[in-house]
Amino acid sequence: MTLLVGLLVWLLLVALIANIVRRLPWLPGLVVAVGLGLALWYLWRSPLVGEVELLGRTIDLARSNSFLGFTLVLSPVGRGAVFILFIWGALFALATTWTNADRVLFPTIPLILAALVLALSSQPLLWASLWLVVAVILMAFAAQGATPRLARAALRTLLAPTLAFPLFLFAAWVLNQPALAATDPALWATAWRALVIALVILLTPVPLHGWISGLGEIAPPFAAAFIVGVWQITVYALARQILLAYPDMVQYADPGRLLPILAIIQMVWAGFFGLSSRRLGQFWGYLLLWDYGAFLLLWSLSGESGTEALVWLALARALVLIMAAAGLQTLNERFGENTPYGSLRGASERLPFATIGFLVGALSLLGWPLGALFSVRLAAFRLAETNQTNIFLWAMLALVLMTLGIVRVLSVMVRPLADTQMPREAQALVWLVVLLLLAGAALALRPGLLDPVVVPITSWMTRM
Repeated sequence: MTLLVGLLVWLLLVALIANIVRRLPWLPGLVVAVGLGLALWYLWRSPLVGEVELLGRTIDLARSNSFLGFTLVLSPVGRGAVFILFIWGALFALATTWTNADRVLFPTIPLILAALVLALSSQPLLWASLWLVVAVILMAFAAQGATPRLARAALRTLLAPTLAFPLFLFAAWVLNQPALAATDPALWATAWRALVIALVILLTPVPLHGWISGLGEIAPPFAAAFIVGVWQITVYALARQILLAYPDMVQYADPGRLLPILAIIQMVWAGFFGLSSRRLGQFWGYLLLWDYGAFLLLWSLSGESGTEALVWLALARALVLIMAAAGLQTLNERFGENTPYGSLRGASERLPFATIGFLVGALSLLGWPLGALFSVRLAAFRLAETNQTNIFLWAMLALVLMTLGIVRVLSVMVRPLADTQMPREAQALVWLVVLLLLAGAALALRPGLLDPVVVPITSWMTRM
C-alpha cells in the first residue's frame, strides 16, 4: 500500500461514517475532525521516504501508483499542501459543529479533500485538471447547504476548472512531444500560451471572480469560506508544481509581473463593490474576494523566498475566516440570509459577540493591528512599497475602500434596536469568538507561535 492510497481510503471511510451519522447532534463533525486529526498526526510523524507500519500493513512512502497508464505520487510539495488542507478541514468541521451550523458540510469536507489530494498527486497537465473539476462538483453540494437556495453560486464554482480543462489537455498533448518544438514552432508556442492562460483561469481573476462573491452572497458562511480557502491553497500548490515541471513557461509570462496586476485588480474591485454593497452577504462575498487577492499579492511580491510567509498566512487565515463566518452565521439566523443593511439595526446591542466576531474577523482579514494577520499584511504592503510603488498605492486604495465598507456595516448595527424580542446569541458562539480573539491577538503579538508547524511544511514545499 502507498501513502496516497491510504489517505484516500481513510478520507472515504470518514466521509461514509459522517454521512451515516449526519442527523445526530455533534457526532458527524467530531467524526470528520478526529478523522482528519489522525491523518494529520500520521503525516506529521512519517518521513518523506522509507517504509512505515500501519495496522499491520507496510506503507511505502516514496512509491507511486499507476492509473490508466499514468503515474500518481504525493510529492513533498503536494504533501505540504495536503497537510494545510487537512488542518482547514479539521478546524472548519470543529467550528461548524460548535456553532451547530449547516450539516451538509460534514460529509463533503473529506470528499472534497480526497479530490484535491488526487489533483495534487496527478500529472499537473492531465489528471490534475480533471480532479479539480470533480472537486468543484463536490463543492457545489456544500455551497447549496441543507436549505433550498439559488444554485447560481454552486454553478459558478464549475466555471474556472471547466474552462481550463481543455487548455491543459492541449498543452499536455503538445508539450509531451518535444520534437514539435523544431518541426512546428508556432504550435509549440501556442501550447505554452495555452498553459499560461489555463493557469490564470484557475486563479479566477476578474472577470472570473463571480463564484467567490456568489458564494458569499448565497452559500452558508462556513461553506463559502472553506471552499474559497481550500481552492486557493490547492491552486497555489499546483502552480508551484507546474512551474517546477515546466520552467520554460516564464518565457511566455513572468509571474512577477502578471500576478501583482491580477491581485490588485481583484482587491480594488472587491473594495469598490464591497463599499457599495447593500446586503450583508454581498459584503461577505467581496471580503472573501479581497482576501483572495491579498494572498495573490503576497505571493507575487515575495516569490519563492516568501513560501514560509504564505504557509503562515494559509494557516492563520483559517482562524480569522472561522471567526467572521461564525458571527455571520448567527446574524443570518436572526435577520435572514443576505439581509439588507437596514435590517441590521440593533445587532450590536442584541448580538454583541456575533457582531464582534464578524467585524473583528473582517478587520483582521484586512490586516489591522491586533488582528491575527497584521504582521503578514504589513510585510506584504512594505514589500509593495519598496519594490512597486504603484502596486502599493493601489493596494492602499483597496484597503481603505474595504475598511470604509466595514465602517458602513458597523454604522447600521449600532443604531437603535428594532426588534426587542430577538433572542441573544448562543453561549457556544460567545466562547468560540472569545477563544478566536485571544488566538488572533496572540498571533499578532507573537507570529512565531506557528513556527513549529510552518517550518516543516515550508521545508516540504520547497524540497526539489
